[in-house]
Amino acid sequence: MAVDVPVQLTYTVTWREISDGLKIQLRHSPIGRWCHRIMWGLGAFFAFAVAATVLTRGIGAVDASTWIAFLVTCLLLAGVRWVSALGLLGYARHLGEHRVTVDASGIRTVTERHTQETGWQFYGRCVEGRRVFVLLTPDASRAGVMILPKRGLAAPQDSDRLRELIAAHLGHHPTG
Repeated sequence: MAVDVPVQLTYTVTWREISDGLKIQLRHSPIGRWCHRIMWGLGAFFAFAVAATVLTRGIGAVDASTWIAFLVTCLLLAGVRWVSALGLLGYARHLGEHRVTVDASGIRTVTERHTQETGWQFYGRCVEGRRVFVLLTPDASRAGVMILPKRGLAAPQDSDRLRELIAAHLGHHPTG
């Protein structure tokens, strides 16, 4: 494949793509992994506390605050990424249709309200998901993220060209 041939993407962002990108970002970020573990740990703790109380003293012995804490933990586990994606979707929709060019110099994004050029040195890694390519910054928190939806590619062979561009400029192929 020719690495010097630019790849074009045209898309309007969807909630699912943002959600997928955030999920990938959290999995590949030390902070995201720790937050995920803490939330699961809290959920397990509250579940154990409820189960132990029910088994030893009956269901009536579990007070409302324990049930509320368990419910809030479960809702946070399920909802934080979804709500974050919903918030980002509002911003992305405000920008309108995205026209992205990926080439040897970096990534150029043009929308109805915004133009941005980012050099390859800004990103340190790319992770490929089923629906998206996610570029992550090299900082410890991997806070910077760019989500490139695969459906925005004009042709199936563009996925291979995009992988080649990423590999050439970030030093490795996108990982899952």
